[in-house]
Amino acid sequence: MAEAPDRAARKVAARRAGRQAARRRDAAALLRVAEATCSYAARQLGDGLSAREARVAALETSAALAEVAAALRRAVRLPLPERRRLARQWAGRGSMSKREAAETLGVSDKTLYRYLAGGPGPAGRAERIEPR
Repeated sequence: MAEAPDRAARKVAARRAGRQAARRRDAAALLRVAEATCSYAARQLGDGLSAREARVAALETSAALAEVAAALRRAVRLPLPERRRLARQWAGRGSMSKREAAETLGVSDKTLYRYLAGGPGPAGRAERIEPR
């Protein structure tokens, strides 16, 4: 009988490891996209573009890199306690606006407010967070 829970635990661990490996592969692919985007932009800017064309190329590159950064944040999501700590550090202490902190953490504004207020935790339990 003890063998069944062990087998189930191994199965869960194997699935988790597979998901983590897939996230790492996705993150590596996104980093390759970012590198190619930067290389392309550098070549474009070095080809003697006019100031207006260079500005457009820089803005397009910036937008593409912002998309890559957002995708990386989703692919390599921080654990809940770490997200809560960073929310308190950035938005709770005023070093960043709440909207910026939410965007940087890859969560909605509402979720960030719950993090700051000590709202429901992973299983719906309220977890009060005391400021440091």
